[in-house]
Amino acid sequence: MASRTEILAAIAAGALALVLTGCGASAPETSASGAAAETVASVAPSAPATEAPADPPAAPSCDTVFTEAEYARLAEDGLGLKEDPYLLGPVMERMEAEGALICVWTKPNSDVSVWYARLEVGDQGQAWLDQLQAEGWLEDTHQGDGSYQAPADYDANYQPSVMLESGVLHFASYNAILREVLELQ
Repeated sequence: MASRTEILAAIAAGALALVLTGCGASAPETSASGAAAETVASVAPSAPATEAPADPPAAPSCDTVFTEAEYARLAEDGLGLKEDPYLLGPVMERMEAEGALICVWTKPNSDVSVWYARLEVGDQGQAWLDQLQAEGWLEDTHQGDGSYQAPADYDANYQPSVMLESGVLHFASYNAILREVLELQ
């Protein structure tokens, strides 16, 4: 019969083995005499520690949607961000009603403006494009970039374009501005 000291030693060895291996996959084996056997539980190597997920990218804002070059052009042309903008037609109004980011840069004391809207539409993107096509928007085959252009009578001064990319609908007062949207680079 094993002595009390041998039993306590076996328990201590078992506890130490558990602490050192970090898991309780198996208890230490004891021999017929009751002494702890010198066995180490085989443990599969653990996967490398994964890094904590990075913070999701900040949502685009009117200060971050375009390339630096485009912001420089806007400033050079004297255009500044307008706080309570006039929206460019019914599509932009619908986008705003759905919670779109709306940005308008205007030149003081003039009718010169640049409009941009961004709406996450997810799997509803094709429904948006279907509705636009029903309203006369046509794929811009000249640009060949997958954008759609408003009908000629959409606005007297502007012929906006939209582009659907990765579940996001982008609206711009003219097609070339779409090439300056960072998400579309």
